[in-house]
Amino acid sequence: MAIRVTWATWDDEPPVGGQGVYSSNLRRALAAHGLEVRTVAGVGAHAITFPRITGRSHVDMSIALNRRPGLLLDGRPDVVHLSGGPGGLQLLRRLPVPVVFTAHHTYRQAHGALRPERLMAVAESVSYRRADAVAAVSPTTAEAVRSMGVDPARVEVIAQGFDPLVGDPAVAKEPGRLLFVGRLEPEKGPLEAIAVMERVARDVPGARGVVVGSGSLEQAVRARAEVSGGVVTYLGRLDTHGLGREYRAAQLVLVPSAYEGRGIVALEAMAAGAVPVGYDVAGLHDTIGAAGALVGFGDVDALAAAAVGLLTDTARHQDLVDAGAEVMAAQQTWDRCATQVEDLYRRVLARYRP
Repeated sequence: MAIRVTWATWDDEPPVGGQGVYSSNLRRALAAHGLEVRTVAGVGAHAITFPRITGRSHVDMSIALNRRPGLLLDGRPDVVHLSGGPGGLQLLRRLPVPVVFTAHHTYRQAHGALRPERLMAVAESVSYRRADAVAAVSPTTAEAVRSMGVDPARVEVIAQGFDPLVGDPAVAKEPGRLLFVGRLEPEKGPLEAIAVMERVARDVPGARGVVVGSGSLEQAVRARAEVSGGVVTYLGRLDTHGLGREYRAAQLVLVPSAYEGRGIVALEAMAAGAVPVGYDVAGLHDTIGAAGALVGFGDVDALAAAAVGLLTDTARHQDLVDAGAEVMAAQQTWDRCATQVEDLYRRVLARYRP
């Protein structure tokens, strides 16, 4: 008998960020395994309506799910699976069926102690402690979840699958080309990426930067690009074909994120033969390892220096391209990820006692 799953996520199809990519790909892979998956989402094709209270959509959706658990229990699921972490969902109440979370990251990892977002760490820890299982996307995230007091036996690492967006192999690398891809939000650092592009262009003749994405900082990004004298080009949001071309053309991909759960942009970069250059935050450290250049968080000068060094040292650049290819060879497929998640469901169901 097929397992019936309610999948709950704020981000869905078309994806806004990494959690949407995770949700859409894993859902399809689980369905291919014969599971019956019903989706409840904050945006996209499976979006539900809920009151806007706090101004933060994922928090408002969490409030709605806690007030109206029927949103999760319609269709009589065997398991409810939620996508958690910063930008994800929290479920404080218990349900009459097992609850599984995917932890993409944690609020404690993502935000400093004085940031107001850290208040969500309390709800996050309660959600994970009450869950029947937590699937962390990386070892670092798994350790962060255990540090919340979650039973270690209920936490395991299940790396998400990855389908590389390598683009057209006929597209040649453009010397000195830097790329930023991502949501144009403060935590992703698009303005820091532009600052790096401008500094690199002063030191490396012919260096140019390209920014791809959309978000609340779009106006500021567009304005900076317009006054850059051609150093920075803003392309907005691209389709898969256009994005693949940009990855293929880039030598370096800038990832100045405050935090990453897995670092999909870095993986896409390595798949296309570009070197990721970013801040040494947990998600990127786990993902990139020695296949990219990571500097201290917030150090724009060091980020620019690392980029200049790679663009002027072709041997080291090629060494990192080769190392990135090895990292990509070790990535698991979405089918394998679905196999591990299905196995987790079956183990949770076997031990579940309401």
